[in-house]
Amino acid sequence: MKGKFYQFTLLILLFLITVFTLQGQNSKNINELHQSVVWKSNSLKNNHLNEGLAGTYFGKYKQFFLLAGGSFFPDEKPWQGGKKQFSKTVFVFEPTSEGDFSVVYQGDDLPEALAEGAYVSLPEGLVCIGGQTPDGISAKAFLISYENGKIKTTHLPDLPFAVKSATATHIGKQIYLIGGQDIDGNSSNQFLKLDLNDLKKGWQKLPDYLKNVSGAMAVAQQDGEEISVFVFGGRSRNNAEITTFFSDMYQYKPSKNQWIAKKNIQNSAGKLPLAVATASKVGASSILLFGGDTGLIFNQVEKAINADNTSLRNELWQNHSGFEKEILVYNTITDEWFTLGNAENSVAVTSSFYDTESQSVYIAGGEQKPGIRSPFITKLSLSKGSGFGWLNYAVLGLYFVGMLGLGFFFMKNNNNTEDYFKGGGRIPWWAVGVSIFATMLSAITFISIPAKTYATDWRMLMFNMTIILAVPVIIRYFLPFFLRFKFDTAYQYLELRFSRSIRWAASAFFTLFMISRIAIVLFLPSLALNIVTGFNIYYAILIMSLVTIIYSTSGGMEAVVWGDVIQGFILVGGAIAAFVVMLLGIKGGFSEFWDTTLNFNKLQTFDFRFDFSQPVFWVVVFGGLANTLISYTSDQSVVQRYMSTVNEKATAKSIWLNGIVSVPVSILFFLLGTGLFAFYKSNPEQMSITDPNIDSIFPQFIVSQMPVGLSGLLIAAIFAAAMSTLSSNINSVSAVITSDFYKTFFKEASFKGQMTVARWSGIVVGLLGTAMAIVLATWNIASLWDQFNTFLGLLTSGLGALFILGIFFPRVGSAAAFIGLISGVVILYLVKSHTGLSFLLYGLIGMVSNIVIAILCSFVLPNQKEIKGTTWKNRNK
Repeated sequence: MKGKFYQFTLLILLFLITVFTLQGQNSKNINELHQSVVWKSNSLKNNHLNEGLAGTYFGKYKQFFLLAGGSFFPDEKPWQGGKKQFSKTVFVFEPTSEGDFSVVYQGDDLPEALAEGAYVSLPEGLVCIGGQTPDGISAKAFLISYENGKIKTTHLPDLPFAVKSATATHIGKQIYLIGGQDIDGNSSNQFLKLDLNDLKKGWQKLPDYLKNVSGAMAVAQQDGEEISVFVFGGRSRNNAEITTFFSDMYQYKPSKNQWIAKKNIQNSAGKLPLAVATASKVGASSILLFGGDTGLIFNQVEKAINADNTSLRNELWQNHSGFEKEILVYNTITDEWFTLGNAENSVAVTSSFYDTESQSVYIAGGEQKPGIRSPFITKLSLSKGSGFGWLNYAVLGLYFVGMLGLGFFFMKNNNNTEDYFKGGGRIPWWAVGVSIFATMLSAITFISIPAKTYATDWRMLMFNMTIILAVPVIIRYFLPFFLRFKFDTAYQYLELRFSRSIRWAASAFFTLFMISRIAIVLFLPSLALNIVTGFNIYYAILIMSLVTIIYSTSGGMEAVVWGDVIQGFILVGGAIAAFVVMLLGIKGGFSEFWDTTLNFNKLQTFDFRFDFSQPVFWVVVFGGLANTLISYTSDQSVVQRYMSTVNEKATAKSIWLNGIVSVPVSILFFLLGTGLFAFYKSNPEQMSITDPNIDSIFPQFIVSQMPVGLSGLLIAAIFAAAMSTLSSNINSVSAVITSDFYKTFFKEASFKGQMTVARWSGIVVGLLGTAMAIVLATWNIASLWDQFNTFLGLLTSGLGALFILGIFFPRVGSAAAFIGLISGVVILYLVKSHTGLSFLLYGLIGMVSNIVIAILCSFVLPNQKEIKGTTWKNRNK
């Protein structure tokens, strides 16, 4: 039988080698741009507004788009002596089924005619701040919304002084305002914040912006660690004859409360001074700049005016060549620029809104030339280049078929629960070691660690390295108690040491955690496939879950372990191939990769600050050690593998193999993240700007950059990472339900009855996890790695504590242990809800609080049970 299995494995490996030799995929556009006009102002009955408006306030409220204020030249143009006028009109648009805008409301509802102020679009409505009026400059701020066919205005605190041409953005309920031009024509360096949750404080002063500026562009966007404020360009003429246009860019990090210089604005020709453009966040980490004035002709006009040369001034205005045509994209993580395309209607003094639902940027009005307004609302539709390709789907399909075949192949070996849950002791130690490794190396590792490292650095590495510290402890102090008593599950020890109620409580906690874990590891790769290929997320969840349920419940533990072995090789081989492709794609190869990582401090591993809200050394080491001990001493999906080898010595070898293999593989996955950073810094135009979260960065690289066939294999590797974890979870929960619940209630149950319960419990648990995954598919989870560790800490820290209490603290009995278990969960929930401590510490906090409370309770409720042989002190040697 083993010979047939090895032949089957060899066949799969030969196929993979064939796939590796395939040619690279044809080049394609990663980002596609389509420009269309969704509304024209020349259809309005009011002839004064027919030509269009510049300097409007623009945003979205519910399903409606709001456009307010703006300036226009109704009669004569500037060179004809025309005077700029201002609008107090508010337009409300609703998108039609064809994608165009339909005016559903128009009225003069602004408190005063207003233009060229700052604006922020919030769920509560459109915030309008400052601006120019017919009588001067305004310091007013207010919010408008559209309710029951009417415009509703809510007044906000006034600015410290009146400004126009300021720029604003928001992070949550915090509105940030930068710069602006005062009534004397001087540009300001003010940086203000308005907290909508505490309006009584008014506009609060923050560290001054690093330049006096007006007409700058500000956007709040994720920088890999937090949401920051990014400010671009602008201009200033303070007490000078000629206005200076800036190409400078700065980032404000709220956590540090300081400004940081970033790479200057760049177009295809190089550094680009730019003002009165519009900027929008796009996707997870990109910012799009549209239009704007470079100042070249503007400065010539100023010189003509200073020389009192009216004819030259008018000629420059009339023959103006238009504004910046290149649509620019900036990535907040790599600090790089690229040109997305050229604008069909380039404008300045315009406003914009990014609609995440349609992945479109809407550009409202603006100046086409000095004095000439744009009558359009333009829609920039952003999308990705097509296709996963039939060959990639074929590779993915073959993988699923192979996993089903594996389950049916081992089905005939399952004659009783000993075979089904432990493989009858037939599984070699090295396969068990690889299986433990593959189980712990979930899709969360495969996707989220490269994403985290791409966005930040290597500080999380020590979290993974703690396995080496934990292995000797696990083998020396815990392993004997799992193997020498010949338990069916780990939690059977808790009954022997404490009571059946403690065993049931632990088993229930574990089952709840496993169902949640199944949901997460189903959802993550399905989301990745959906984002990068467009494949329906619900179909992906169903296909992966059904295949895993079938092969794990039909083939039992042997199918699970040998499936993990195959999946482990696919995972590591795929990761190595991806890293090689990254290096080959970097201009300058490995030397450039190395220079980039050093210059941007991407290899920073040790951070010895005492900030326990961040992944500093103390947090990752102690948190990692606690989480490792929890997983390797109380997780049935791991402990079950200890029980599937021939003896204790073989199990110890398998644990050491897992620990040793985990170190280089962890380094490999951190290298993947660093490689992604270097690759996209070298090739910024290859970044998919519409991806909604950073977690999709590695799957997107796989689909867009890997050779055809190999990209299918790498996506299969993501599924393999998930399915190795899923199969282990399903099999282990099945063991817990069968052994810890069914067999304790029905002690005379037949082997046939036990096998029926084992298989059906696995199916039901798998389906429950699938249902939760489908629910998760509608949630917006910022980081799946963070969420996974939150689950781990809240639900399983108590399990690890129970085994430590049982083995090392003879005084603690069932009552004290149960009080500690419940108290630990409550304390951990309070810590999570009311402190800023890093989620990496949740496991440690939950475990320590559980142990301490249980020990204290034991002085009031000491152990009364005979515990000979069940603790380290009185163990049978």
